[in-house]
Amino acid sequence: MISPEHPRIEIDDLATVIRESIVAHKHDDKPVNSPAGMAAPSAPELKLQPDFQPRSNNRYHIGDLLRYHDRMFVDSAYRAILKRPADATESARDLKRLRSGEFNKIDLLSALRYSNEGKAKGVDVDGLIVPAMVRRLGELPLIGYFIQWAIAVARLPKQVRDQREFAGYVLSQNQQIADFINAISVRVEETRQGVSRVQEDVSKQWAALDELRDEHRAIREQQHAFGQQLNADLKKQSVLLESQLAVEKERLDQRIDLLHEKVNPMDNHQLDALYASLEDRFRGSREEIKARFKDYLSYVEPVRDGLVIDLGSGRGEWLELLKESGIAARGVEKNLVSIEQCRVRGLDVVDVDMFAHLRSLADGSAGAITGFHIIEHVSIDALVTLLDEVTRVLRPGGVAIFETPNPNNVLVGSNFFYLDPTHHHPLPSELMQFLFESRGFRGVEVLNLHPWDSGRVAGDGELAERFNGYFFGPMDYAILGWKRKE
Repeated sequence: MISPEHPRIEIDDLATVIRESIVAHKHDDKPVNSPAGMAAPSAPELKLQPDFQPRSNNRYHIGDLLRYHDRMFVDSAYRAILKRPADATESARDLKRLRSGEFNKIDLLSALRYSNEGKAKGVDVDGLIVPAMVRRLGELPLIGYFIQWAIAVARLPKQVRDQREFAGYVLSQNQQIADFINAISVRVEETRQGVSRVQEDVSKQWAALDELRDEHRAIREQQHAFGQQLNADLKKQSVLLESQLAVEKERLDQRIDLLHEKVNPMDNHQLDALYASLEDRFRGSREEIKARFKDYLSYVEPVRDGLVIDLGSGRGEWLELLKESGIAARGVEKNLVSIEQCRVRGLDVVDVDMFAHLRSLADGSAGAITGFHIIEHVSIDALVTLLDEVTRVLRPGGVAIFETPNPNNVLVGSNFFYLDPTHHHPLPSELMQFLFESRGFRGVEVLNLHPWDSGRVAGDGELAERFNGYFFGPMDYAILGWKRKE
């Protein structure tokens, strides 16, 4: 006896086979683009069962769910009663039971509705209680057999009617499938005709492309011939130009030699004595400078276990003060007179360019790097390079200290600064603070130093105070910065 609840012809499986056949048929044809301005026809959609529509009031009749079959029935039952789709394991298990006859639709609906999850969801399925109880009674030992037999006899007329309805249902599904295949066949034929037209257009385009390739090949041959001729001409011109340059270089060398013989300039160290005298006259006495430098001892004290490198150490007042304080230090100086003055006092000084010396040092090898009145002697690009090297050589937490004339003092910026002809240009403290911070220093400080108190004019008013500030305020300042700790 065939039950309408378990049709032998699986509608969903049949639809799946049809879809896979259509996809395979599409892949047999080479994919081509639709002709310009021509939209590809859309394939009709095959639906053998209506879509399930969940209800917001959580109430269904058993007939609302029994209308679905096979996989669609399992999915609709879960979505209606448990308000979620069945996972892969649940779907495979329940389909197997339905198809084998172990379960029927009433069994599955009853199992879902009266499960713990189904009770928690609280969905009402009208008409389910009686069929579910009858199915339970039929499972009783011994007596259940007679109950099932009696129910089967009682339902025989309905089974016959259901069988006829199901036969009609299957015929209608087959008719839908036939209509679907006919519509697809029409679409396939239209597509094939479009493909033929596209193939014709492609053939024409290939022919035109072959013509363009021939023209391109001819142009490249002409370019190659022109390039060979151009290279030959350039080689001739290059040989001629090199010959002319060699002649001009020889003439220039001769003129330079004549100029050297006439001018005979002094070497780099012949002005050392003059510059040392200039510093002695305008810098101040050793005792005065050492007294000024004592203010910096507190900044290098935290890194006294590391080496202090003093760039442009001059007469060595700072090196001498560090030595007296028990702090290891090395000076870097190019003036031979100043170097001799330092070495007479037993100070460690190297005769080398400060940039070359910094580049020779390893990363993080110095506790502090100082420079008093040297940064105003270099150009801005050299100053940035100097700060980058200082940052590299300092160890984490190390300090950099540079002192320079203060251009905020009008007398310094307009007069005293230019007493040293080797100065490049004044450096405002705001500029140096910006450069320190941009090169990665932290905690940058500016110390205004050495006001000219003896030159101040008398008076307590605002005008006198501003005048004294501009003309007799701090003549120098120091910029300090610390390398970030890792």
